[in-house]
Amino acid sequence: MDLDEHREALIERCRATEGVTSLVLFGSAAQEGEARRDEWSDLDFNLFLTPEAAPSGRVGWPFLPDRDRAILEAREYGDGGVVLYDDGTLYEFGAGRPWQIRDPHREVVLDGGDLEFGEPPAPGDPANDVRLFMAKLYLGTGRVRRGEVLSGGTLIRTYALTHLIAVLRARLTPTGPDDPSPFDPLRRFEQAHPDVGARLDAAVDQPAEPAARALFVLAREELERGWREFPSVGADLIAARFGWL
Repeated sequence: MDLDEHREALIERCRATEGVTSLVLFGSAAQEGEARRDEWSDLDFNLFLTPEAAPSGRVGWPFLPDRDRAILEAREYGDGGVVLYDDGTLYEFGAGRPWQIRDPHREVVLDGGDLEFGEPPAPGDPANDVRLFMAKLYLGTGRVRRGEVLSGGTLIRTYALTHLIAVLRARLTPTGPDDPSPFDPLRRFEQAHPDVGARLDAAVDQPAEPAARALFVLAREELERGWREFPSVGADLIAARFGWL
C-alpha cells in the first residue's frame, strides 16, 4: 500500500474502534501536505481516547490497521509509538487522553469534541541562538580534544548545528521554497537555502573537530558582517583557544 492507502485504512479502523474520539493527521499525511508525499513520507498522527478506553488503548493500539503486517513496533515516551509495516511505511503517533495540539500543519479527521489547539512555539531570539551555537561548539570541541569524541561530536553536529540553522533561517533570505517546521529548524532547510545547506552538509560530513571548525567559519562568513549582535569577541576567543586563526 502507498501512504494514501495507509491513511484511509487508519481512518476506517479508527472509526470502527470503540473509544477512539479524535484523529488528527500531520505533515505530509495531512491533505495540505499531499504535494510533499514521496516514498519516504511517514504517517504522523495524534489519536485521542475516552477515559475508559485510554488505559488499554494506549498500550494495545487497537486502532492500528492490518496489525499482522507490522514488522517492528516501539514505544516512545508515555503515549508515543512507532510502527513499521512490511511495505516500508512507518507510522509515528501519540495516542491517549487529549493534550493541546500546537502543530499548524494538521488535518482534523475525527473530532470528538476533545480537541484543543494552541499556537506553535515562537522562533528563538537569533542573538541568543548564535551565542548558544558558539557555546555548544566550544564545549563539543573541548570534549573531542579530551578524547570524548562521541559526546563532543554530538554537541557539534546536533546541538550546535541546530542553533546555527535557527539563526541562518532568521537572518538569511531564502533562495528556494521555504516551508519551515516550528519544531525543528533543520527540516527542509536545504530547499530554502540550497547553497548554504550544501556547505553545512559538507561541514558535518567530517571528523568532529574539522566539522566544528567548518561550522564556525561558515557562521562568521554568513552572519558576522553587518550584524551588531554577532558575538565577535567570543568568536575571537574560541578561534584563539583552538588555533583556528
